[in-house]
Amino acid sequence: MRLHFSTNDYLLTWNLLFGSSFSEEVHIFKQRLYKTYRNQYNRLEKDKDEMLLDFKNFIPDNDTIYNLVFETDIFSKLKEKSERHRMRLLKIWDQYKKNLDQNLKEILRFSLKEDYQIITLPPIMDSVLTVTDCNTIGWGNRKDLEDSSATLINIVYCIVRNEIGKFGKNYKEFVDVVLELAIQNELYTRMSGKSNYLEGDPTLTFLKRQIYPYWLMYLGCEKEDFPGYMMRDGIAFEIDRYMVDQTLKKMNLFDFIEFCIHNQKRIVRINQLEII
Repeated sequence: MRLHFSTNDYLLTWNLLFGSSFSEEVHIFKQRLYKTYRNQYNRLEKDKDEMLLDFKNFIPDNDTIYNLVFETDIFSKLKEKSERHRMRLLKIWDQYKKNLDQNLKEILRFSLKEDYQIITLPPIMDSVLTVTDCNTIGWGNRKDLEDSSATLINIVYCIVRNEIGKFGKNYKEFVDVVLELAIQNELYTRMSGKSNYLEGDPTLTFLKRQIYPYWLMYLGCEKEDFPGYMMRDGIAFEIDRYMVDQTLKKMNLFDFIEFCIHNQKRIVRINQLEII
């Protein structure tokens, strides 16, 4: 997997127009523009998907508002911030890409697309823009750069989430838990050198703890490995209640999600787990 970082004036402008107003100046500017060009403004909302699907060749049906925005100081400042952010993300990618790619393959065990386009936006915009079945993402997260590993993990999570698509859509909670275990917990732990298993969506905590023993089996752990992983991750379970299923380490992530869904009555055990 390769990530390519770029900027795009049209996507930046679209996000300025339709994203959250992150300052009073931006709010007033958007209101004024909307009141003056209401019909044209509304028609631009559909442009986002077209940009992401083919951002290099995107041409707006009407560029009046885009051109007006391009001439403002607000846009100039945001464009400069986008470029600076692009350079910072590129530096993080160059630092971690080899290690990340190897670990991601070991965890997912299915092929992602070879190339993904990341169109950088200023972190102040706090936006993630995606469209189904597309390998281009608009990215500018407010928490970017607080933790280099976490920044890259969040981008990868968005990519994998998009690749999963509607798979297991009737069992969203199971899909969410497995993705959290795979990317935000295990991949982050490998990349950063410190366990991240107690982080994540608090509404998924109970189910995650139930799936965790089977997740270790998926990673290839034997019973004698369990105590070390429990101490590493801060999650305890009664080892003798589980028989190691050797088939799990041969599965890919899709297979493991299906295993969890089909075996949920066996997996979910009330009042048997505790956090160390």
